[in-house]
Amino acid sequence: MSLLDDLKNQAEVVRNRQRSGAELVEHYFYEIHERLKAVHKQLLDLATALNTVRPDVPRHYYVDGTSVLDGLRQQDYALSEKKRTIEFHDYYTELQLRTHAVGDRRLVIEKDSEPLVTRLREFLWGHALRFDLREMRAERRYIERGVFTIEPDVPISLTVTGVPEQREIRLVIRNLEKLGEVTYRYDLDEFNDELIEELIKLLLGKPNDFRTRGRHQQRPVAAARVAAPGAGVAPPEAAAPAGGLRSLFRRGS
Repeated sequence: MSLLDDLKNQAEVVRNRQRSGAELVEHYFYEIHERLKAVHKQLLDLATALNTVRPDVPRHYYVDGTSVLDGLRQQDYALSEKKRTIEFHDYYTELQLRTHAVGDRRLVIEKDSEPLVTRLREFLWGHALRFDLREMRAERRYIERGVFTIEPDVPISLTVTGVPEQREIRLVIRNLEKLGEVTYRYDLDEFNDELIEELIKLLLGKPNDFRTRGRHQQRPVAAARVAAPGAGVAPPEAAAPAGGLRSLFRRGS
C-alpha cells in the first residue's frame, strides 16, 4: 500500500469517527428535548400552583459584609423557554423559572471613598439589584462620599439548559439563597423527578438534599460564582423525607 493510500484510509477513519460523533450529538439533542419537555410541564404546574397558594418563603441577603437586605418574601413566579426550530418542529433547549424576593424596607449603605463606591455599584449591577446612588463630590470632582439606597427587590432565577455535546443538563441558580450564581451539572438520567422534587424544596426554603444529587456534585459540591464583598446566608438545612408537591405548600411544615 502506498503512502497516499494509507493517508486516504486514515482520513476515512477520521471522517467516520466525526460522523458517528455528530450522530450521537443529534441523538442527545432529541433526548434533551424530551426531558426538558417533561420538566417544562412540571415547572409550569409549579409556577401556577405557587401563584395561587402563595406560600410564605422568607429570604434575606448579605450585601456588604454586615449589611443585610432582609424582610423579603418570594412572589410572582413565571416560566419562559427557548426553542430551536428544525424542519418546522420546535425543540426545547432552555427553561427559566423566575421569581422575586420582595420587601418594603430599603437598605441604605454609605461609602466614604470613590473606590468603595465603585466597588459596591458594580456589585449591585452584577447581581441585578435596583438602587439609587447619591454622590457627594469634592472641589476636584472626585467622589468624596456615596449613599446607596437599595430597593427591596431581588430577582431570582433557575435556568435549565441542555448541552448535547456533553450529554448533560446544566442548572444555573441565581440569587436564591445568597447573591450570586451556582452552576450544577447532571447527566441526562440524573435530571429526573426525584431531583425536581428536591429542587422545589430548595426553592421553597424547605429541608432538602438537592446539593448531594448528581455525580458531578460529588467531587466538589458545585462551583459557585459569587463576586460578593460579604458572606452569604446560613448553610442549608439537612435533608428531609420526600413528601410530594402538595405537602411542600403547607405553612410551617
